[in-house]
Amino acid sequence: MQQHRRWQGQAPRDTLLHPVWEPVTNGTPLDEPFVARCLLGAGWVGGNRRLSMLDLRVWAALCALLSEQHSDPPGEDQRMTVNTTGYQLADRVWGDDGGAQYRLLLRSLGRLRAAEVTIQVVEADPEIAAERVMTGYVPLTGEMWLATTRLDLRTPREWGALKGTSSLNIEIGHWVSQQVLAGRCTWLDLDLLRALGPGLPARLWVALEAWARWPAHTFDGREETALGLGQPALQSFGLERYERPRDARRALDRAGKRLVAVDPAYELVGCQRRAGWTLVARRVSGAKARAEARKGAPWRSAGIPGKREREQRAAARAAVRASVLAH
Repeated sequence: MQQHRRWQGQAPRDTLLHPVWEPVTNGTPLDEPFVARCLLGAGWVGGNRRLSMLDLRVWAALCALLSEQHSDPPGEDQRMTVNTTGYQLADRVWGDDGGAQYRLLLRSLGRLRAAEVTIQVVEADPEIAAERVMTGYVPLTGEMWLATTRLDLRTPREWGALKGTSSLNIEIGHWVSQQVLAGRCTWLDLDLLRALGPGLPARLWVALEAWARWPAHTFDGREETALGLGQPALQSFGLERYERPRDARRALDRAGKRLVAVDPAYELVGCQRRAGWTLVARRVSGAKARAEARKGAPWRSAGIPGKREREQRAAARAAVRASVLAH
């Protein structure tokens, strides 16, 4: 029986998806594509765009690699980099590789390179009744270098096999590295996100994992949360295009049914009226219990299948090794 590996990624909670979620200090948030509570104290964190679900999966995989390759948060002038290959990233993100996946991967890395986070931290000084406000503008990723051995390959499969061996060196932003290595992250199941697809069900699952306030203790092995469905929440889910709130709620109900059908750890996700409309979710209590529930799911990836039997791939990799040894 083939052993199924569990690919996980992580992403700093403040760089996920959402524009406005909770009211920030001193009233209305600034007009940013997404704004979240700042983990560093009073203030807010915003970004210049919402990450697509593919970009979030690539980003989470990079952050997971960062925590695997580094253990301590960076010093003031220290640069943190991730060393990987196109093949390894494709395995985490898609469970498959090839030329098409590699091209999507490079485009996603380019978009992440252009993503910027704005941080505002408010520090109160009670002795002089004043506040010190610090604002920073930080990138998600920095420099990226790609090293590829060139061979005369002609078919898409051969090209994909060669690109999978490409060496990637990606710098992760300093503030982001601090968040990841300090453990201020939300763990994301990359296999599950892939199974949910690129749309609202996956975005909804990430929101429940990252934003929802679940009870600390339960008595029946289940936990329940409710998220208010005001306009900020609908923007966070990417539902601002609906003119009528009831149409947005119907879309959330459909996404919730899809989420429950795919993720065995969730029992209920849907809209209910509770002193105003809310999104109610019920799931298995405890991270270990949820992991056990998902263990035998059909979407759990065993990694890129049958790579050893692909003759063209094996020939391409052998040519790469021979070329490297010759130099």
